Amino acid sequence: KHKDSDIQIKDCMPIFQHIRMVKASDEIEHIKESIEHTRLGIEFMMANCKKDMFEYQLASFFDFSIIYNGNKKVAFPSVVAGGKNATVLHYSKKDAILNKKDLVLVDVGCQTNYYCSDITRTFPVSGRFTKRQRDIYEEVLLVNNMCIASAIKGTTLTELNNYATELLIRACYRLKLIAKDEEIRKYYWHNVSHFLGLDTHDVGFKDMPLQPGHVITIEPGLYIEEENIGIRIEDNILITEAAPINLSANIIKEPIDIIKYMRSNKDRLI
Repeated sequence: KHKDSDIQIKDCMPIFQHIRMVKASDEIEHIKESIEHTRLGIEFMMANCKKDMFEYQLASFFDFSIIYNGNKKVAFPSVVAGGKNATVLHYSKKDAILNKKDLVLVDVGCQTNYYCSDITRTFPVSGRFTKRQRDIYEEVLLVNNMCIASAIKGTTLTELNNYATELLIRACYRLKLIAKDEEIRKYYWHNVSHFLGLDTHDVGFKDMPLQPGHVITIEPGLYIEEENIGIRIEDNILITEAAPINLSANIIKEPIDIIKYMRSNKDRLI
């Protein structure tokens, strides 16, 4: 530029961001492989979850599974949070003992050729939900499914989050947690979605209309500290010209499926 004043220097990052946001078929296959190995790791944790186990011990089953099944690396430090710890977003200590009566939230993922998965599941340490736990879980699951169905071409992450917030407000009224809409921030305070790809929180624009080839998360949650309950359910979604595709649909999340799996696979080895 010092030699030729007519040369303009511009930032190329926005160009590469748009290129990264739209995934090619081979990129999608890498993400799907990461999701499949994450499924195996989550199921291994469910099968071997026990009361009085440390959170880090439960996390070790995920680490072992993804290495054993494909020599994968974690996409981010695993979150394994029992009871009240699950009400802390991105809880990292993993040094508490899992209580038989509590739920445990696991937010985990791995990489395939640098492409990430990011899945959250919540399940009972004992393998059985209490009525209150299941009632709250069902409300979060409803929001998860409704937001997935709404993740269509042309919508934005901001719109999805506003929709999720509205649904969670209604859920909190039904659960008798709030008396007015504004109180939702006590129980839900993060966004319902982010882009996924070469990074767990990949490049993208929250107010840009979704396009075919975008891969996003859908992850509503409710965090009720006074009841020692934190629940988040997160799936990885591919945007298409038609209906969205849940790439993580094979990772069980229905309460009855979780109960059956934990009961029939107790102490399962690889």
